[in-house]
Amino acid sequence: MEILNIFLRATLNKIAIIEKINKLAQQDKQRRQDPRYLKIMGFLVAKGFLHTNLKIPLNPNAHINLEDAVWAGRFVEPRVIEVLPAAYERFKKHFSGDAATIEKLEQIIDCIQQQDNHEIDFYGMSIDKIKPWFFIRLRDGRSKSLDNRKVSKSFRFKPETVDILKSLKDQTGKSETEILESLVAETGMKL
Repeated sequence: MEILNIFLRATLNKIAIIEKINKLAQQDKQRRQDPRYLKIMGFLVAKGFLHTNLKIPLNPNAHINLEDAVWAGRFVEPRVIEVLPAAYERFKKHFSGDAATIEKLEQIIDCIQQQDNHEIDFYGMSIDKIKPWFFIRLRDGRSKSLDNRKVSKSFRFKPETVDILKSLKDQTGKSETEILESLVAETGMKL
C-alpha cells in the first residue's frame, strides 16, 4: 500500500509540473505577441543588435519607451536588457522614458566609457555581459561602436599645407583625415 501511495504522489507531482510548464509556455507565447515586445525586438533586429528566428516586423525608425523595453527584457527576452544600454547610447533619439531608467542607462554608459570596473548592473544584468554590445559593428555601418568613434577637431593650416593634403588625397585615394591619421601614427611609432 505504501508503494502505491508513493507512486500516486509521484504521478500527481509529474502532472502538476507538466501543467505548470504548459501554463508558463502559454504565458510566454502570449508575451511574445505583446506589442511592447514586438516593437523593441523589431527595432533591435532592424538595427543589427539581435537576431531571431521568429517573423517580427522590422522597425528601424521606432520610438521606444524605455519602460516597455525593460518589461520585454525582464519578462520575455533577457537579451533586450543585455543590449539596451548600447542601443540607447547609439540611438538616443529613438528612446524616451522616466528619469530613473535614463539615469541607470547613463551610469552604465559612463562606467563603460571610463573603463570603470566597479560592480554595477542593469536590472540584474552584469556590466560584463552588457559591455561587449558597445563595441559590435552594426549592419548599417552608420552608427559607430564606442571604440570606433571619431572625435571632431578643427585645425588651421597654411594654404600650402592644404594644397599638399589635397594632392596626397588625389594621389592616394584616401581622405584628408586618413592621411593625417597615418602620418600621426607613423610619427607616434618613432617617438
